[in-house]
Amino acid sequence: MHTVADLNERDTRFKRLRAAMAEAELDALIIAAKGHWWSGRGYFRYLTDFGLWAHDGLILFPLEGEPMFTLSSGALASMVADRGWISDARGDIDVSTEIVKAVKEKGLDRSKIGLAGRHMILPVGVHEILIGGLPDVDFVDADMLMDRTRAIKSPLEIQQQRELWDVAKQAMERFVEVLEPGKTDYELTAEPQKLLIENGCRDVLRFLGGVPSGKVVNLEDIVSYHLEIEGPSGHWCELTVAPMFRPITDLEEKRWATELRIFDEICKMAVPGVTLKEMADTMERVYLEDGWTLKDTQAPHHDFHGQGIDVIEWPWYGPLDDRQGDVVLQAGMCFSYHPRRDILPEVRGTGINQNIVITEEGAKGLAEPWDMRWRAMV
Repeated sequence: MHTVADLNERDTRFKRLRAAMAEAELDALIIAAKGHWWSGRGYFRYLTDFGLWAHDGLILFPLEGEPMFTLSSGALASMVADRGWISDARGDIDVSTEIVKAVKEKGLDRSKIGLAGRHMILPVGVHEILIGGLPDVDFVDADMLMDRTRAIKSPLEIQQQRELWDVAKQAMERFVEVLEPGKTDYELTAEPQKLLIENGCRDVLRFLGGVPSGKVVNLEDIVSYHLEIEGPSGHWCELTVAPMFRPITDLEEKRWATELRIFDEICKMAVPGVTLKEMADTMERVYLEDGWTLKDTQAPHHDFHGQGIDVIEWPWYGPLDDRQGDVVLQAGMCFSYHPRRDILPEVRGTGINQNIVITEEGAKGLAEPWDMRWRAMV
């Protein structure tokens, strides 16, 4: 069983988004959607609670009055409308023409409209048709308005994420149970994936020493299994389990201890008002306090990034992209937590993955209780 977002949740989301629109003096939003695993689904799911698996779409979301949407499939548009969050549904392979028509119908063709998804989701051709078909509209960029609104998760969303983590942990335990010599990575990853599908999960990214390819898994070292899972509510989580088939070395034990202490330290200090850079600075401070040396160059990797109904959401920070270090934490933000640094002396990284939610008392792990250590198999 999983908690379903009801119409009260819809009304809460609509109200929060409209408050942000009013502050920005917007008359409407046009929100781009795409059935892509990485980004684009979240905008659509946030306002319809329907999980796209394909297709392009646009939502017209006015400051006042009922929203409407169009998808590149009329049949799919009808399915979404049946869900009840937005009932004005239209379908056309060219989604932009229907939105232009709707903007005029609602008397918004001389208004100020924000475009959400402009940078990564909205196709250039669709954008050109909007601009050309609505020459008197003042179009402005609304990506950040939409991202900031979605970044604060409702209590229901946080509950949905906790439920997903419960299923994810069961899948990881199942993987450990089926570890036997001579099995291929296909065989070993099939069992946990079956459990996930039985529990309503949809898309699953799985890595076992790389993308599974049919090779026999060597059970003599550390077998690191990583999952990125979309649950039935559309929310995502990332989790790793690492069974160890040999004795742990002193350096490995030391790195584990350091990274577990980093997690505790970050959870204590990550309260509203703290910045993403301050979180990363805490991580580096603990490494240095424990006697490690940070390498001059670092492999590109996010220390933490927003995660909800997209795999990666705003904001993010790390050596890969340090431009958002000044983003200030707010209660209700949820992050995929997987900070790591290349250090000396060299020793294998732990692969810690956890989702955290920011609260007034600090960050709380959504997977708790969960043992983030390597699993001793010998």
